[in-house]
Amino acid sequence: MFVDTHVHLWDRRDRDLGYGWLDGDGFPYGDLVAVRAPRFSVPELRAEGRLAGLTKVVHMNAAFDAADPVAETAWLQQLSDETGWPNAAVVTCDLAARDAAEQLGRHARHAVFRGVREMGPATRFADPAFRRGYAALGRAGGLFLHTVGWQDAGLALDLVRAHPEVTFVLDQAGMPQDRSPQTWTAWTGMLRALAAEPNTLCKVSSLGMVEPGWTPQSRRPWVLACIEAFGSRRVFLGTNWPVERLYSSYTDVVEAYRTAVSELTATEQCDVLAGTAERVFRI
Repeated sequence: MFVDTHVHLWDRRDRDLGYGWLDGDGFPYGDLVAVRAPRFSVPELRAEGRLAGLTKVVHMNAAFDAADPVAETAWLQQLSDETGWPNAAVVTCDLAARDAAEQLGRHARHAVFRGVREMGPATRFADPAFRRGYAALGRAGGLFLHTVGWQDAGLALDLVRAHPEVTFVLDQAGMPQDRSPQTWTAWTGMLRALAAEPNTLCKVSSLGMVEPGWTPQSRRPWVLACIEAFGSRRVFLGTNWPVERLYSSYTDVVEAYRTAVSELTATEQCDVLAGTAERVFRI
């Protein structure tokens, strides 16, 4: 089985939702024309994932321009009720906003809600207003996801240590921006530092975005480094689909993950491919 913890669904015809990032030319990792369809929803995802053993799906926020961020959560809940997918959702909420706690309460009324993905810079972590919202997220039982680059590891560690009651997920494996030895050294140092804190997890996804010509062999050490640092019970996988369609097929990505973990024990393979995600996201 494979549980995908990083997919994006959308319906650009719904005026209550907003996907400006799909329309502009500013996407830094390629030309989005290949994924710029009016709709990418459950039928399309099932068609692409059916040969890869895809069983469950966690949605990552995508409607960043919605006037009300809860509108996307409500839409995802409707999809889940009608189709069974997504099984869970990580949503948009400005944790520094005055109404952050109220927003979280409205998100949490939907059964798919599991946490918040922050898209702003890690410098926000030191803002007292952000910290209040972060604490409210912990009280709501939500996960917090952020793609912390190795340069900002100290900011993340300070946040994690100040709020041990909140589970912090290193999103997209920290998105190492190149494959140089210098980046490897700095990035793996960040992994070890964050993994030393008990309230942290790691989601491996989006590795193709900075290595369009990747192969299973080139991807393998970056996947295994996360598992070595965090352990198989604290790592889960995602495809960043359909954005990573720019660089590969869905089956290519999942089979590369299976190749990467093929020398782990059977229990560790089950953890990383499905079990940890099922436990963490309660699906």
